[in-house]
Amino acid sequence: MKIVERARTLIQSNDIHKIITTVFAQGMLSITNFSVGILLAKFATKEEYGIFVLFFSFVGFLDGFHNAFFTSPLMVLAGQKEESERTPYVVSISIARNYFYVPVLIIFAASLIVYNLFILHDSRYILLCVFISLVIMMFTAKEYQRTVHFTLLNTNVIFLMDLAMMVTVFSGISIPIFLNKMNALTGLLVLCAGYTASYAYAKMKNPYRDRSKLIIKDAVKENIKYGKWLILGIFSSIFQNRAYIYITTLFLGLSALADVSASRLFMMPMMLLSGSVIKIMVAKGSIMVSKDEHKKFKKFILYFMVTLSTACILYIAIILMLSDTLIGFLGDKYMNTKGLIAMWGVYVLIMTLKSMLTTGIIVYRRFKAQAIFDLIGAVTVILSCIILVTTIGSAGAILSLIAGEFIIFLFYIYLFLKIQTENNTPAAEMDVHGLETL
Repeated sequence: MKIVERARTLIQSNDIHKIITTVFAQGMLSITNFSVGILLAKFATKEEYGIFVLFFSFVGFLDGFHNAFFTSPLMVLAGQKEESERTPYVVSISIARNYFYVPVLIIFAASLIVYNLFILHDSRYILLCVFISLVIMMFTAKEYQRTVHFTLLNTNVIFLMDLAMMVTVFSGISIPIFLNKMNALTGLLVLCAGYTASYAYAKMKNPYRDRSKLIIKDAVKENIKYGKWLILGIFSSIFQNRAYIYITTLFLGLSALADVSASRLFMMPMMLLSGSVIKIMVAKGSIMVSKDEHKKFKKFILYFMVTLSTACILYIAIILMLSDTLIGFLGDKYMNTKGLIAMWGVYVLIMTLKSMLTTGIIVYRRFKAQAIFDLIGAVTVILSCIILVTTIGSAGAILSLIAGEFIIFLFYIYLFLKIQTENNTPAAEMDVHGLETL
């Protein structure tokens, strides 16, 4: 009963409504992404599914930089600004990201085309090389709008964004299945349509429209100030989370990548849920910290750490019990992936625990320490992945991710405890809002 009372005190009913709405929204997003992956794995060849995973990894790769320079600073800074400052800041960053991303994506597409034509001497994927830039543009645009609404705690808008994406994707994916044309290109095409529908709705509901007081230069400088260490941390995270794709493809081929990625599909809903919960926790936590409610924020993090990790354990247990049925749906080509699913479960549990501590690190802007720890984790993953993949095969890729995630988790525990110790220091001795050192 004591725990229940504390939970009631900690989270007001309005917060519960927002969190439940976010969970349902994330559920739709998870179902959508999961379904596209599952249907591609089932109806496309292993090579085509491997190509889809490889090209879709570019979306995550470039979104990482977008996250470092634009969405992560926005999550923290927007919530801590006065109302009169918020609109010029958000609108200016929105314009700045377009100035940055359009030329970057043109160069990226051109680089992929040159690589395929003149190094691989293979023209089969030229259309994919061009189209992937459009996918990245719409995905990052959608994520930016999603972040804006998270800073406003507009969870109803986020729910309808994800509903629009789900309806669009499910309507679109039925066509290539019916025509027996499921491949990497059609999978990306359907996802791009979903991102566009989601973005269009969010843009329509975005309250930040006044362009009369643009501060593009100052807004970018402010983001860079807080993003300079974020970029190293996210760059490290990109390599930590994506290196296994390229290493597995290089040493074992697209078929092995398909096995690793197909087994990961069953854990995707929990991964995506964790990512969305972090966003609403950062938005809420930024408000708490701006009011010097440090103890309340600590309890807030610990409460969700216990709740989400418990949900994660139950989810993993259910997936493992149903693994034979789930693998059977994909077909005989994936019959040897049950052990890989279990390893992904271990990885997701550690990742979930780590993500809760990440909230505190982001809100207190401890980006330098986070970047250093993430870099150590990335190096661990890359080196161990090369060794393990070449010695034990596909399982080595997931084991390397587990090793890297666990090392970062231990560092984050240290950093979180250090932050809490500093917050117990009298205010006259310390300014917790401006700290960016170890």
